[in-house]
Amino acid sequence: MSNHVHTIVHRSVPCYFCNEFLEERHLSEHMTHCASVLEVCPNKCGVYVPRRHLEAHYKSCGKRISKKTSQSKNVEDSVWKEKVFSILTLLRLAIDHGEKERTHLHDALSRNLNLLHSQQESLAALRSNITEAVEEARVNSLLLSRRLNDIEIITENSQHCTSVSFQQISEQLKLFEGELNGEQGKHERVLDNWFQELKDLKTFIAKESVRVSDMWQEQTQRINDLKLELEIRCKDSKELIYKYDSLSRNMDCLLEEIRKYSEITAKQQSDLKGLKFQMKENLKYVEELIAENYKAHYPLDSCTCTSEMIEGTSMNGHIIWRIDGYREKMSVAKENGRALYSPIFFNKEYGYTLRMELFLNGKGQWKNRNIIGCLRVESGKWDPLLDWPCVLRASIVLRDQDNSVNDVRKIVKTVGRDKNDSDDADKKSDLYMFIPHTTLSRYSGYTKNNVIFFDIQVRDVKTSASTMSLITQ
Repeated sequence: MSNHVHTIVHRSVPCYFCNEFLEERHLSEHMTHCASVLEVCPNKCGVYVPRRHLEAHYKSCGKRISKKTSQSKNVEDSVWKEKVFSILTLLRLAIDHGEKERTHLHDALSRNLNLLHSQQESLAALRSNITEAVEEARVNSLLLSRRLNDIEIITENSQHCTSVSFQQISEQLKLFEGELNGEQGKHERVLDNWFQELKDLKTFIAKESVRVSDMWQEQTQRINDLKLELEIRCKDSKELIYKYDSLSRNMDCLLEEIRKYSEITAKQQSDLKGLKFQMKENLKYVEELIAENYKAHYPLDSCTCTSEMIEGTSMNGHIIWRIDGYREKMSVAKENGRALYSPIFFNKEYGYTLRMELFLNGKGQWKNRNIIGCLRVESGKWDPLLDWPCVLRASIVLRDQDNSVNDVRKIVKTVGRDKNDSDDADKKSDLYMFIPHTTLSRYSGYTKNNVIFFDIQVRDVKTSASTMSLITQ
């Protein structure tokens, strides 16, 4: 089938000048007399002109040469225009050739696919017919076997009846012989009668023997005929099996071609996925640029909550953050996507300066579906005395004001201060905590009185340099 496709696609080639399709072996001969082939002007004016216009150009070019030198500028302009026209003609021919070849290939591929589908349907129908024929042959073989068994039983019964008849006759003969020996002298006449009857009986026995022999030969002939018929049917079954094997091999070849087309399709799909992935990466890059511009115009210092540094700041890594006006702040987050920041606290006395960053309406692909939060490390007074990079893990609990059993517990890791650290929740999902909006609507205690509470507590501190990949990868 692949050879058939190759023949359809490459049965002809186009002329590069007139765009006419012809067989490849006639291309060189066609080029020798094609009227659209470009040739240089005999007057060496530098212009390439199609053969059909060469004579007219030669005349006009000769006139231009005979003109005065004052018109040389006009001659150069006309030469330049003709060169540009020649280049544009070549470009148009190349574009037309590409379009026709693409259309031709598309039509050929469509025809081949239709042919493949029709062959698959015919193969399926042929396979069904072969299956039915094999099943019918098997049933006929069973019927023949049964008939042979019945004939054998009948033959055995006939042989048994014949032997019984012979046995009875033998017994009668013995009885007659005894009676004749006892009364030989008294019943001569009866003996003659008995001899006559015996003769008749022998004749009858001979006839019966001939009849039984004929019956036996007839049954034997029928058995031979049935055996011959069975052999013929078995031969037909072998031919059907051979045809089935041949069709199976052809089907395997077709399946191999289908697999090759599937691999080509899968490769094209893979390329398409790669392009989609590249577009997604470009979109993410644009979103990051927009986010950076947004932060440049609206720095974190402009948020009123970032200036919160009240007395009594937690120094043991544990705070309970109360957020008032939850519904209003959620509406603002849906409009501009701005984050909320908790009061500053420390994991210990003279420790890291920490605060919670919260996106009520989510960010990135999680927008409009989740509350996203992370634990950020801010610049502090005692940073020169601390171990870096800072690797902390905190437990964040969304408190149910009615029933503490319904509290939602999440684990987050610190997000460093390095400018190279990514703030993308898609890439750093292990640093963020996610609370679906549907969870907040499950129990009314989460947002009771338009207030929500987050219980934040730093659990452990790991400052080993080997754990740097947790925040930099």
